[in-house]
Formats: sequence, C-alpha cells, structure tokens
Amino acid sequence: MINKNKENEASWVSLILRIAMASLFAAASIEKFSGGLDAVAADFQGLFEPTWLPLPLVSIHARIIPFAEVLIAIWLLTGLYLKFAWIFTGFVTISLALGMVVAAQYDAAANNYFYVFLCCVGLYFCPLDRWGLNGLKVSEEQS
Repeated sequence: MINKNKENEASWVSLILRIAMASLFAAASIEKFSGGLDAVAADFQGLFEPTWLPLPLVSIHARIIPFAEVLIAIWLLTGLYLKFAWIFTGFVTISLALGMVVAAQYDAAANNYFYVFLCCVGLYFCPLDRWGLNGLKVSEEQS
C-alpha cells in the first residue's frame, strides 16, 4: 500500500515538474518570437562578441533556440517519449548554461545549471509518470 502511494506521489511530482518546465520554455520562446529572430541573433551576438565563441555559431544557436524551446514545451506537456524529452531538454539547458559561463553571466548560468538539475530530476521520475497525451498512461517502452 505504501509503495503504491509513493508511486502515485512520484507521478504527480513528474507532472508538476513537466508543467513547470514547459511553461518556462514556452514563455522564453514567446518572448524571443515576439521580438523577432533577427533581434534575438543580434542580442546574442552582442553578448558573445567579446568572447572566444565564433559569432556565426552564436547566430545559428540564437536562431535555433526559440524553436527548440517550443519543441520542449510541447514535448514535455504531451508526455510522449518522456525520457528522450528530458534528455533533450537537459542538453539544451547545458548549452544555455555554458553560453552564460562563457559570457561571464554567472547569475544566469547558475539558474540554467539549476534547470539542468531539474531535468535530471524529471529524468529520474519519468518511469513513474502516468500522465500522457489524452490522459493515457505513458508506457515503459516510451520512457
């Protein structure tokens, strides 16, 4: 009985974490799309101009990241292939955190590394997640 109760709680932890991270990435992508991809690329280039990162790479990353953020938000909300969603989200947040370290934006980097930690928590709890698209249980094969 206790074991079932803990699994139920873990399922809710997973769902709440998925919604929280999805809302974070959705809000970030909306902000970037509303300003325009050229403005996002210009902001990123200005931030990384004094660093060792090549500006063409920065520009490519700046143009891809809004789409990745939308994908992450949708992917986490649907719960499909949840294990891979958390892994992808983890790598995206690592890329953002590393960029902030290179740009010497240590407060932003610390926040991003905390998001990496949350991705690890999500990955840990995803096998117990029972909330998926259309209210269906996400199967073990998908996670």
